[in-house]
Amino acid sequence: MAHVNLLPWREKQRQHQKQQYLAGLVAVAAIVGLIFWFIGQAIDQQINNQNSRNQYLEREIAVLDAQIGEIKKVKERKSAVEQRMALIEQLQANRNVAPIVFDELAKLVPQGVAFESMTRTNNIIRIEGISDSNNRLSDFMRALDNSKVFMGAELSTIKSDSSAARAISNFTLTFSINPNVAPLEIVSSEAQ
Repeated sequence: MAHVNLLPWREKQRQHQKQQYLAGLVAVAAIVGLIFWFIGQAIDQQINNQNSRNQYLEREIAVLDAQIGEIKKVKERKSAVEQRMALIEQLQANRNVAPIVFDELAKLVPQGVAFESMTRTNNIIRIEGISDSNNRLSDFMRALDNSKVFMGAELSTIKSDSSAARAISNFTLTFSINPNVAPLEIVSSEAQ
């Protein structure tokens, strides 16, 4: 009689295939898990590298900010020194202006013209005075215009005063000092 195997061989074969399938599935899952773990480690390493680069840049930026602050302070000090120097130069240039102005006025004022008050604002001079003749006042204005020290003589007001024994006129006259004699003043925030 032929030998017949009555053992459930198909069942064992299925069991064996199932075990191989599960073993392959576990191996694939382990490999995929390892791949994801390596990818995660690589990403973490890149993040750490980028963070260290960022910290280095932040430190360097802080150093540069400090240097910029120092540069600003130096520039402010330089500007203050330059303003002081300009003011000193201006004072040096203007130190002889008053004597020159008074000397020139003494030469130009004709007889019969007298000053009651004189004010100077920057390079503008305003004179209030009296004159015994309009012709003498006109001569004075012409002399101011022809002067190398003064320019732009302008008569603001003239009033005749008939109450006095002699006829006199009160006048207000403004004119400028030539910039060649007295350079225009530099307005300094330090000087004010």
